[in-house]
Amino acid sequence: MKFEEITIQGTPYERGLSYGQQCQEEIGVSIKVYGTLFEELKGLSWKDARKISEFYLSKTRDFAPDYVEEMRGIAEGANVDLLDIAALNARTEIMFAQLDAQECTTLSLLPPATEGGQVIAAQNWDFYRQLRDSIVILHVHQENKPNFVMVSEAGMIGGIGMNDRGIGILLNALTADTTCQGIPLRTRMRAMLDSDTLAEAYAKGSHKPTSVGHLVATHKDGVAVAFEMDSKGIETIIPEDGVWVHTNHYLGPKMYQAHDAAPRASTYIRLQRIQALVKEAHGKITKETVMHMLRDHAGYPYALCTHENSKDPVTTQYVTNFAIIMDLTEGCFYLAPGNPCESEFIRYEV
Repeated sequence: MKFEEITIQGTPYERGLSYGQQCQEEIGVSIKVYGTLFEELKGLSWKDARKISEFYLSKTRDFAPDYVEEMRGIAEGANVDLLDIAALNARTEIMFAQLDAQECTTLSLLPPATEGGQVIAAQNWDFYRQLRDSIVILHVHQENKPNFVMVSEAGMIGGIGMNDRGIGILLNALTADTTCQGIPLRTRMRAMLDSDTLAEAYAKGSHKPTSVGHLVATHKDGVAVAFEMDSKGIETIIPEDGVWVHTNHYLGPKMYQAHDAAPRASTYIRLQRIQALVKEAHGKITKETVMHMLRDHAGYPYALCTHENSKDPVTTQYVTNFAIIMDLTEGCFYLAPGNPCESEFIRYEV
């Protein structure tokens, strides 16, 4: 398995147009799969999702008008409607508020946890297997903003990635009991990738009105900041002893009290395991150590390297679609497509 890799540049519209043209097939997969998921998980037709996305498109326009221009270019390049792209970029808000969110295990690893002062940001991205055919590696070159690379479903303007200022961005989906009325998570992630400093990334990512989810920004200088969001606000958390790990339930004291427990045990199994592995290797962690961690099968199939369980309903059959390790010290990342236990990590430059 190999993901499509493209480079875009120019004005926001020109970047989007190139993106849409080069990834028309993958964007079609994104629309098809999310159309099915919206129907199965929320009872929403694609027409319904497009209508809902108008609200989130307006939030994006108020926050960063250039992002809407880029989305308009993507739509025209892929020969779809702007609201199709808007619905993809608001997929978290459409799907996960008041729904069982089970995406990802994230790690921000800094000195003294790492060996030789390395700074590492890594995660497994767990979701539906059908989305593997939509995943792209996108290199974005911009005027007067950082260049960055991200890995995401095609059509998204923001995702998991790192920029040439040494900032890496990770996410976990979370579940809240109210609908989200804030700036979409993918818009926030894009703004964080567009940031020159960690402080700027935090300010943009946590900008009100809030969304629902967990984001963490890690900087090559060995500092990081994480924050959990619900529809009412955020809780900010910083690593302890060079470590911050997260799965799919709220961990901040205030947020945990507000949201109590997650619907499925998978998130607790993965958190327990990644904490144990990091503790065991503390002070000696390298990118190779993290590769081993992301391939771990303790608690199989609901493990760090997640595999589908055929006994589960189709709507909860999650799988690890890729594993990524960002070496922010060296300015490169390593990507394993599909389950990392079944593939090799390939090195990429920003």
